[in-house]
Amino acid sequence: MIFKIRNLFFCTVLASLCMACEEILIVEDISQETVTMLAPLEGAHLSSTTVTFSWNTVEEADEYKLQIASPNFEAATEIVEDTTVTVISFSEALEAGDYQWRIRAENSVYESAYTTQSFTVLETDDEDISSEDVILLAPADGLVFDETDTINFSWETLLYADSYTIQIATPDFENAIEIIENESVTVDTFSISSLDANDYEWRVRAENDTYQTEYTTQSFTVEE
Repeated sequence: MIFKIRNLFFCTVLASLCMACEEILIVEDISQETVTMLAPLEGAHLSSTTVTFSWNTVEEADEYKLQIASPNFEAATEIVEDTTVTVISFSEALEAGDYQWRIRAENSVYESAYTTQSFTVLETDDEDISSEDVILLAPADGLVFDETDTINFSWETLLYADSYTIQIATPDFENAIEIIENESVTVDTFSISSLDANDYEWRVRAENDTYQTEYTTQSFTVEE
């Protein structure tokens, strides 16, 4: 009886080990893969202090390790960013200066080597508007329209802004089924007509050559 219990115990342990080994075996080895960096490229000189980092997807990678150093990793005076993301882009506001960034792909077992590139953020005379808010004027939040209505959007002009990006999504930006509009305009108004009956959100941000504000968002509804 004891012998049978021991056999059962060892069989259970062996089965667990086999299952664990099988899980490890089905994880793709990405250690020899290279992450292709898209932007900013080696030696890039950027006039915008809001830098968007982007790279190509590595198949079988679950996430990416992104690091930014100033002026470089070999003689770093500061690690500006050290983060893990599951997407293939990341934005960071940086002061003027020299930088290096590097990226590697990771999954639950393996990781690739880092790919590294250098870039420079240039001094700019543009006014920093990143902490400002765009004040939306019309339509008022929650307003209801008919399908035949022309909807006129407006917002307050922001000092030192050169343009505005207006976006309209249905039913909202968090759960967007469709981005109806994504336009850059130099005025503080925008119009659209013949929208289908649905819930919508619209948002606006201000921009100049170097800086941009956060989006300000409101909602409206179109009924039949």
